[in-house]
Amino acid sequence: MEPELSLPEWEADLRYALAAGPGAWPLVTVANCSSPTASSEVIAVARRVVDARGLPIIELDARTVAADPDLLPSDSGFVILHDVVSHRVEVSVLLGAFQHLLQRGLLVGLLVVGSPAGIKALRRETSLGLLNRAEVLNLS
Repeated sequence: MEPELSLPEWEADLRYALAAGPGAWPLVTVANCSSPTASSEVIAVARRVVDARGLPIIELDARTVAADPDLLPSDSGFVILHDVVSHRVEVSVLLGAFQHLLQRGLLVGLLVVGSPAGIKALRRETSLGLLNRAEVLNLS
């Protein structure tokens, strides 16, 4: 079982990771949110911290996103993928493309926000090992 972070702890980790630069693991986070309020809170923190760092923010809705790698940043940026409620092939393809951005050493970050069941289903996807190494927030 992975250690649980509080929202203030994750915020501090995210600030540190953005200052440290490419490759810092707190730049990849999954948030199990059991309520819309919890989802909104974690997304608001991400927006505030990333905006203060000056990185572009790309927000995508997992329920409707296309499997199009062109939706991702080309050189630097932070992706917020929200409303993960079930496993969708399009989401897996997009996250696979994101892994390539990390391998290129770009300053990119990812926050995947969804229901506990949706996140669990996504993390079972064997091609997305990145999500199993991600920081984890469990918010109610």
